[in-house]
Formats: sequence, C-alpha cells, structure tokens
Amino acid sequence: MRQEVFFRKNWFLKLLSLGFALLLWFFVVGEQKTEISISVPLEIINIPTDLVISSDVPSNIDVTIYGPRSMIRAMTAKGVLKVIDLKDARIGKTTVHISPDSLSLPGAVRALRIQPSNIEIVLEPLVLSDFPVRPVLKGSAAKYHKVLDTDVDPPRVVISGPESVIEAMKEINTFPIDIDGASDDFTRKVGLDIQGIHVSLEEKKPYRVTVHIVPVQGTRRITHIPVQIETSESNIMWWPKVVSVTLRGPMLDIREIKPADIYVGISVSDLEHGTHSLEPEYIVPEGFTLMEIIPQNIKVNIPEKEIKELKESGDH
Repeated sequence: MRQEVFFRKNWFLKLLSLGFALLLWFFVVGEQKTEISISVPLEIINIPTDLVISSDVPSNIDVTIYGPRSMIRAMTAKGVLKVIDLKDARIGKTTVHISPDSLSLPGAVRALRIQPSNIEIVLEPLVLSDFPVRPVLKGSAAKYHKVLDTDVDPPRVVISGPESVIEAMKEINTFPIDIDGASDDFTRKVGLDIQGIHVSLEEKKPYRVTVHIVPVQGTRRITHIPVQIETSESNIMWWPKVVSVTLRGPMLDIREIKPADIYVGISVSDLEHGTHSLEPEYIVPEGFTLMEIIPQNIKVNIPEKEIKELKESGDH
C-alpha cells in the first residue's frame, strides 16, 4: 500500500526523468557519428632510479576513433593521455601492448585502430662519466685568415645515460659556432648538443668557447732589390747590383711589399784589395721572415789605390 502511495505521489517527477533519459538517449544514438584520427601523447612514469631508457620511444601514438561528433570534440578539447607505468620493469627489453580498452575514452567513443600498438622499451643501468667538450665551428674565417685553435671553459662535462651509450662516447659537441668572416679572436657562450642521444647533463650551464683567429702565412718572391754598399768611393765594383728574396709572412700584407721596403747591403770598410765574396746584410719589414736571397753572395772588387786611401782616412 505504501509503495502505491509513493508512486502516485511522485509520478510526475518519474515521468519527467524518463523523458530526460529518452531525450538524452535519442541525442546520443541519433547524433551524427564520425571517424577521425588523433595523436595521443605517451607519458612514461615510475622508471626505476638506477635504470634509464636507451631505446627510441615515440612521444605519441596515432589512434583512430569513432563516435558522436560532439563527444569527440569535447574529448579532444580536454586532451587524451596514455600513461605507461614502469614501476615493475627490469633491465632489458619490455614490450608494452596498448589496447583500445587501455585508453580513457568516453563510453560512446571507441578506438578502431592504434599505431603503433606495441611499444618496445629497453632499460639499461644508469651511469655517469665526464667527457671533453669539442667546439663545433661552421663557416669560414675572413680571407687570408684561419682558425689556429680553440679553448673551452670548462673543458669537460659530466653526463649520465645508458651504460652502452656512455661506453661508446668519446666527447660532447657544442652547438655550431659561426665563424664566418672572423679576422680576430672572439668568445661565445654556447650550449652542448645532445639531441638524439639518450643522455642528460648533470649540470646545465653555458660553455665559453674562445676561437683564436690568425692570419694565413704565405711566401712571396720579390725581385729587383738593389744591393747597397756602405762607401763613398766610386771605384769599388760589386755584382750583381740587384738580388731577389723570398719572404714569409701574413698573406694579407705580403702582397703589398715592394722592393724599396727591403734593405740588402754589404760593408767593405775592413776589406783588403782584391775580389771578395760577401754575404749581404738585410732588413725586412716587421712581421716577415727572410727565407732566401738569390744569389747568396755578392762579389766585391776593391782596387789597391782605394785600400790605401781608406787606410789613410782611417788614420786621420
């Protein structure tokens, strides 16, 4: 009896609820369905502290879903995430199968295809080691200049990563440093390039790389340089009157050297009469080195009369 009274008193509310339920059912069932492909991010959690992933694991999976358009729209706006828990994983390869049931989708939306559906994860012992930092340069120095060497501060870096990866490494490269057109030393702050390598920097900080640029050295032969003699006497003979020299120095400046910029001379103040073969004295512009004089000796002829006059002038 009490149940009959209860139903009689609440018949309106029950009828209203039934109407809403039917309306919702018609909305869901009758709404236009759609099939689309979405990208679902993967998140890996609970990796054992003494292990590290050494394999390439995709950051997303492609999932083809089917369901009411409004639900799919709301679901994609909120975002879908697939979490892989490795709390019980061990050293070696672990294959994680992703099934449609493992995805958090609304009831009316179902997954048709998952690509890839199997994720292979390789775990290795986590190790630390330090390596030298190698500057990577790109471009070319200014014309007639070259890179002499580079300095890195600090010169080494500590990294952590899978045992097999660390054992195969010898150095860590910097990101490329542009030297195009440089003609003087310069210093740059630069990061380390570990992209595509399953390693981590134990301390993230900039590295200072100093690039030393120097002029390119070259040689040039210069001809028709007059041989000068330290005397006022006109009867002294010497030959040849001109020589050629080979200089070594900066290519940028060596092209501008002229015969008049080089001194080649001989001294005859202490010579007896007769013919002598002398090595000439020379002075070349600063920054240049004399590699060769052709000929190497200058012949000098001093008459006997000139010797007597030279001695008499010396006595006075």
